[in-house]
Amino acid sequence: MRYVPAVDDRERARLVETNLDLAHKAANLIHPRVRKHVGYEELLSLANAGLAEAAARFDPARGASFSTYAWYRVYGSVIDGIRRAVNLPRSDWARLVALRGAAQYLEQRSQREDGAKQAGAAQQTPAEALAALRDAMAAIKTIYVTSLEAIAETEGFAPAEPAPEMAARIDSQRMGRRLRKAIGALPEKERELLKKHYFEGKDLDEAGGELGISKSWASRLHARAVERLRDAVAEEDTA
Repeated sequence: MRYVPAVDDRERARLVETNLDLAHKAANLIHPRVRKHVGYEELLSLANAGLAEAAARFDPARGASFSTYAWYRVYGSVIDGIRRAVNLPRSDWARLVALRGAAQYLEQRSQREDGAKQAGAAQQTPAEALAALRDAMAAIKTIYVTSLEAIAETEGFAPAEPAPEMAARIDSQRMGRRLRKAIGALPEKERELLKKHYFEGKDLDEAGGELGISKSWASRLHARAVERLRDAVAEEDTA
């Protein structure tokens, strides 16, 4: 079936023109992490390409604002473009994968929330919204520590970087052990997806393709796996 854009050419141009700040924001956020390997203008070009693609694919009927919808695609476009064009050291790439994983997870949460609103779900109370934010932050921490495990497995701590404080390092190591145990207990497809994404450095599209699943399904599996890991770590903390 041929893809039919939800907005016309004039509206797409307007969306791009009025949201150029998103491209600059993504380039500014990522550049300090890769400045030794990639120039700012190259990052901005990748971000602008992501913005144009987001405008072409945006469907207002789905309920999300364009800026929310576009941000994840702009950010992801920069990281995916770096991966295709630049041979980064594994430690640098693993940190970018953590940032990409967090953006993918938050995008999936946003899509679920938009779907719930369209289905007539009641608006969250302030307490529910705070609990959801805490859950999201815990999931992002889980993603970050998973990426650190991927680095430690292959390289250990990078010698050019300051060693973490002892207490923080011990806490990270403990969480890392719990995460390895929790990853081993995941359903097979979720476990393989995380290994390909975080430990082998593949993006979700590529990892999903190797597992025979679509990019959208890989995104949902990724979010589900991250939440399983978050909950498993939380349960062990309270045991």
